[in-house]
Amino acid sequence: MHRFREPETQWDQHRPAGQPRPREGRLPDMEVKPRPLSNKHAADGLRHTLQQTLRQDINLRGYGLEGNVINGIARVQGVVDTLAEKLYIRELVSAIPGISGYEDGVSISTDGAITDGQVEMEIGEELDRDPVLGPNVGVQVRDGIAYLLGRVTSREVESEVMRLASRARGVVSVVSQLQVDPRLESP
Repeated sequence: MHRFREPETQWDQHRPAGQPRPREGRLPDMEVKPRPLSNKHAADGLRHTLQQTLRQDINLRGYGLEGNVINGIARVQGVVDTLAEKLYIRELVSAIPGISGYEDGVSISTDGAITDGQVEMEIGEELDRDPVLGPNVGVQVRDGIAYLLGRVTSREVESEVMRLASRARGVVSVVSQLQVDPRLESP
């Protein structure tokens, strides 16, 4: 099953029949079976997938985050503006097939100094936009840690309040001290 090939060089035109081309060995015809990917090749593929995911995500691509994968554990490094973005990275990376763990190397930094009072105000604005929460939820911020206070109707509402608080600039952590009270629901 020999195919005719165009000569690549002048020497190829005058090569005796059956002589190998330069850099070609004389091997009998064998079926070539693909080799399984080595751990290094698999890690390179995961690293590439991780980097593509970070660069193509509309919420993250402006940050220039760097990712690496070693033994199935993804590590992302860089700086983002909010805790919500940091938490989003963990969620996004953990959903990549082949990633078995996540090490967080992402820092939160704002463009300028922001006081705890400004963070409280920003969280308050986020909470005020949600009519379900009403006056039952408050916040105190100390050293960038947002402490949520008050009462909510369910664990789902508590999770939503935590998500809203994590979107404020300057928040490094959210601690819920909310009490769940189903009696708050309107009749």
